[in-house]
Amino acid sequence: MDGAFIEINGLTRTYRSKGGALVHANVDLDLAVSPGHVFGLLGANGAGKTTMVMQILGLLTPTSGSIRVADVDVVRRPEAVKHIVGFLPQTGLAMRLIEVRRAIAYTGRLRGLTGEAARRQTDELLDELGLGAYADRYVNRLSGGQLRLVNLGMAFIGKPRLLVLDEPTNELDPRSRHMVWDALRRRNEQDGTTVLLVTHNVHEAERAVHRVAVMNHGRIVAEGTPGELKEHLGGHVRLDLRLKEGEALTHAETERLAAFGTLTAGGADGENTCRTTAQNPHRATTQYVIHTEPDRVGTLMDMVVSDVGLKRVDDFRVARPTLEEAYLELEATGGDSLAAPEVPAARRPAEDPPAALRPADIHPAVRRPRGTQVRELIGRRTRELGHLWLEQMLGARTTWVWNVLFGVLMPLAMVFGMTKIGTGLTDRASMLYIISGATVFALTTENVSNLAQRVGMLKAEGTIMYYASLPISKVSFISALMLSRLLLITPGLLTPMVAGALLYDLELAPSPLLLLVLPLSALSLASLGMMIGSLFARVDIIAIVTNILVFALLLIAPVMIPAAALPAPLQVLGWALPPTYAADAVRRSMNGDVGTALTVDLVVLGGMALLGLIVSARWLRWRL
Repeated sequence: MDGAFIEINGLTRTYRSKGGALVHANVDLDLAVSPGHVFGLLGANGAGKTTMVMQILGLLTPTSGSIRVADVDVVRRPEAVKHIVGFLPQTGLAMRLIEVRRAIAYTGRLRGLTGEAARRQTDELLDELGLGAYADRYVNRLSGGQLRLVNLGMAFIGKPRLLVLDEPTNELDPRSRHMVWDALRRRNEQDGTTVLLVTHNVHEAERAVHRVAVMNHGRIVAEGTPGELKEHLGGHVRLDLRLKEGEALTHAETERLAAFGTLTAGGADGENTCRTTAQNPHRATTQYVIHTEPDRVGTLMDMVVSDVGLKRVDDFRVARPTLEEAYLELEATGGDSLAAPEVPAARRPAEDPPAALRPADIHPAVRRPRGTQVRELIGRRTRELGHLWLEQMLGARTTWVWNVLFGVLMPLAMVFGMTKIGTGLTDRASMLYIISGATVFALTTENVSNLAQRVGMLKAEGTIMYYASLPISKVSFISALMLSRLLLITPGLLTPMVAGALLYDLELAPSPLLLLVLPLSALSLASLGMMIGSLFARVDIIAIVTNILVFALLLIAPVMIPAAALPAPLQVLGWALPPTYAADAVRRSMNGDVGTALTVDLVVLGGMALLGLIVSARWLRWRL
C-alpha cells in the first residue's frame, strides 16, 4: 500500500444490538485508494459502507485495525484528518436557516479560509453550480435538488484534498447531475483531488470512478477497476434485442438463440418483457438480452438477421457487460462468483496518480515556533466561535419576534402579578426579590429548557455529525450555542428592572458589575441546559426532564423569597444550584451592594459555567 492516500488495514467495527447480540458492521477490511483517484464504494443498505466512511472521517472509533489518510493516523488523531476532507452526507447538513451565500462562505471560514478567499470561492461555486439566482435565499426554502447543490458547494469550498461524497446526485435532474460530475472531474483532473464516492447509482459510477469496491455484509467482496469487475462475468458480450410492437420470438427462435449462451426475456434494465404503448395498448414491444462468447457474436448477429429478420427488429446493439450487472451478481452471490486474484486487489497499487499528487510531492508539515502555534490556535478558535455564533444568531431571525415577546411578557407578568399577592408586596426588599426572581425565570427557561431541546433537535436531525466532520473544536461549538442565547434573552432580563422602576417607582442604583452578573448567570444555566441536551438522546425525554427541572429549580432555589423562608434541607440544596447564586447576584448588583458576597456569587457562577462547559464537552457525542 505504499503511496496510498487512504490506507486501511484489518478494519473491524462491532457493536451490541438492543437485544445484546454482537453485530459486525465491518469485518477485517483492507483497502488502498491512490492519490488523485476517484474511488467508488458500492453496496446495498446495511452493507457497512457508512460505517467505514464514518471511521475514515474520524467520527467513529474502530474496534480494531488502522486507517491512514494522507499519512495521518485517523485512529490516533481523528481531528487532524478533518482539515483535509470535504464531506457530503446524505442527510444532516447544517446551516439550513441562513442564506445560501452565507452557508457556503461560513463553511469555508470554518475550514480556515481568510474572509477574502471564502468570498471569492463562494462566488465561484455559486456560478459553477448554477446557484447564483438563489444566493440570497434561505437554504431551507430551496427544493431538494437545489439544497443538494448547496450542500455540495459546502463540501467543495476550501479545496479539500479528499472529498467524501455520499450519493452526491440524489434528487438532481439530469442536467444538474451532468454539472456535478463535470465539477468533480475538474477537481480530480486539475487539482488532483482524491474522491471517495458512496453511491447506489452504478451506471453513473461506472463512468466516473477509476476503481471500485463492492461491500456485502461488512466485507469487501470485490475491488478493482470497473473493467476488472466485469471480467468475472466471463468476458461475455451482451446482445440487446428489441422487437417491434406486437412481435415476439417463437419457441423455436428462443431455443436457437439460447444455444449461443444465456437468453433473458426483458430489457437490460430489468423491466418487464412486454410494455404496452399509449397509442395501441393491445400491442407490445418485447426485449431480450443474450449473453454469449465474443467469438460467437458474428454468428449470433447473422442468425438474428436471417432467422428473426430485420423487418421484425426495432433495435439491437452489442455491448460489453455493465458494471451494474457485475455488481448485482456480486451482491447476489456475496462475492463467491469472483475468482480470487493472485494479489489481493486491496493491496495492489493502482494506476499512477496525477503528477501533482505523487507521494514524493507530499511534503511533511514544517514545525513552527510554539508561540506562533499558540497564536494560530487562538485565532482559529476565535474565528470558529465567531462564525458559529453568527450562524446560530442568524438562524433565529425567523423566530426572534416570538422569542422577544415571550421573553418580555412573561417576566412582566411575573413582576405585575407577584406584587398583587395578599395585600401587595411593594416594599423595596420584596420588589428586589420579585425582580431578581423574574430575571432568573427568564434565564432558566431560555437557557435550560430551550437550549437543551435545541441540542436534542440537532442530534435527532444528525446535524451534530456534520459539525463534527468540520475542523472545529467541540468547545467552540458548545460555547457558540450557549452564547447565542444571551442576545435573545437580553430583553427579558431588562424587563423586570424597567417594570419595577416604572410601575412602582422603585429606585435602583445598579452596579456596573450587573453587566458581568447577567452573562455569567446566563452561561451557568446554559451549561446546565447543554448537559441535559447532551445526556439524553430523545427530544421528548429532554423536554420532560427540562420542564420538571425548571419547575424544581424555581421552587427549591431561594429565587423569589429569602433563603431563611425555606426549610433547612431546601436551604442547603438551594445553595448547590445556579439559580440561587444568580438571583442573589442580581439583587446585590441592582442594589449597588458590592462586597464579598457578590464576589462569591460571581466566582461560583463562573465555576459552574466552566464546569458545565467541560462536562458538556465530554457528554456531547462528537463521535458516533
